Amino acid sequence: MKNNQKKFHASRRKELAKLIGKDSIAFIFGNTVINKSFDGNYQFKQFKNFYYLTGFKEPEAALVIAPNGIKFGKQEKKYNEILYVRPKDKQREIWDGARVGFENVNKELGINKALENTRINNLMNIAWLRNFTKVYINFGEMLKLTQKSAQWVRALIDSLNIIAAHAEVIDISYIMAKLRREKTKEEIEKMKKAAEITINSYNKTMKEIKPGVPELKIQALLEYNYKSEGSEDIAYHPIVASGENACTLHYELNNGIMKDGEILTIDSGAEFEYYCCDITRSFPINGKFTKEQKEIYEIVLRANKECIKRIKPGVSFNKLSKFSWEILSEGLFKLGILKDKKKIGNYAVHGLGHHIGLDTHDAVQAEKKLGNNYEILRPGNIITVEPGLYFRNDMKEIPKKYRGIGIRIEDVVLVTKSGNINLTEKMVKEVRDVEHMMKKD
Repeated sequence: MKNNQKKFHASRRKELAKLIGKDSIAFIFGNTVINKSFDGNYQFKQFKNFYYLTGFKEPEAALVIAPNGIKFGKQEKKYNEILYVRPKDKQREIWDGARVGFENVNKELGINKALENTRINNLMNIAWLRNFTKVYINFGEMLKLTQKSAQWVRALIDSLNIIAAHAEVIDISYIMAKLRREKTKEEIEKMKKAAEITINSYNKTMKEIKPGVPELKIQALLEYNYKSEGSEDIAYHPIVASGENACTLHYELNNGIMKDGEILTIDSGAEFEYYCCDITRSFPINGKFTKEQKEIYEIVLRANKECIKRIKPGVSFNKLSKFSWEILSEGLFKLGILKDKKKIGNYAVHGLGHHIGLDTHDAVQAEKKLGNNYEILRPGNIITVEPGLYFRNDMKEIPKKYRGIGIRIEDVVLVTKSGNINLTEKMVKEVRDVEHMMKKD
C-alpha cells in the first residue's frame, strides 16, 4: 500500500478514536468468504467500513480500537489499535493466493500492532472488557458473518450479555456513517475517477443501443468497458430497462429485447478503489426521441438541472426533493397529463437522490439518527440528483401515447464551500447531444 493511502486510513482511525471517546473500545469485524454453491464461493468483497479504516482486503480480519490503549506483552506496552489477520499458510496460499500475515501488517498497512486472528478470543473475556464504559461493534455487518468470524462474534456477545449492566454496548454504524458523510480530498479524487470510468464506458456502450439488441448485451458491454477502463468492480447490479421495464425502479432482470420506438433507461456505475459512481440516462432505442418521449424527457431534465443549480452548503436535501416534484408536477400539468398537482407521487415515485461514496447509498445510518440535520448539505457531501417520471401501461388515466415511458436522469454532485461541482457533467443529457452521440459510425 502506498504511503498516502496508509496516511488516509490512519487518519480515519484517528478520527474514529476521537468520536468514540477515551474509555471506549471498538470491535470492527471484516467480511468473510461467502459460499455460492457446494465448494464454490463468491468473489470476496471487504466490508466498506472495515476497508475505510484499514484498506485491508483479506477475509477473516478484525480491527480493535481503544483510545486509552491495550496492554500487550511482558512489558505491557500499550497499543491504541490492533489488527487481527489470518496467519500465513503456505498450503492455502498455493490455492488462494498470498496472505499479508501479522508479521507484515505494519509494513503493508501502517498499523503498529497485529496478531493472528486465532488470538482474538483473548479479548473476549469478561474481566478485561469491564475496563471500558462503552463497547462499539459493527452489529449490522456482523449479522452477515459466517464460519470463523461468527465464532468470535458469539464469544463477544456472550461476554457483552454479562457486562451490559455497567457498560454501554453501541452499534458503531451511526458513528461510521457520520464519519463518512463528508468526503476527504483523497476520496473525492477516487470518486472523480469512478465517474470518469463510468462516463467513458457509457459513451462506448450507447452506440450499441438499437432495436433487437438484448438488454443483457448492453449490461455485458457496460461491465466489460468498466473493467477495460480500470474499474475493479461494478458499484451495483446494472439496471438496463427498455420500454415499460424502465417503470420498475430497481429492475434487475435485464432479459428484455429492445424495441424500435421505445426508451432504454440505464442506471449503472463503476467502482474505483471501492468508491462508487451512479449515473442514469434514458436513450431513444432507435436514436431519435418521439414527440411524447421528448416532452417527458425535457421535464425530467429541467428538474435535474434546476436542482443541481440550487445545491450548496446549508440547503435542505428534503426541500430540494420537494422542489423537484414542483417542477415535475408543473410540467405534467402543462401537458394535460396531471389534473391535480398533488398527485405527482403517482408518477414521480421516489425522492431526488441519496448520498454516495464507498456505498452507492452512503451513510444511511446517519440519516436515520440525525433526521433533518442529515438533510442539510455540507461541504464534502457527495449526492445524486435523479428525478424521474414513470408511466406504466396500466395507467388508464393518462393518454395512451405516454404509457410505457420511464425516464430518469441522474448525476453525481459534490457540495463545495461555494456551491457544487457536477462530477458527471461530461455525460451527455441534452436531447440533441444524446441523439448525436447515438449516431452509428
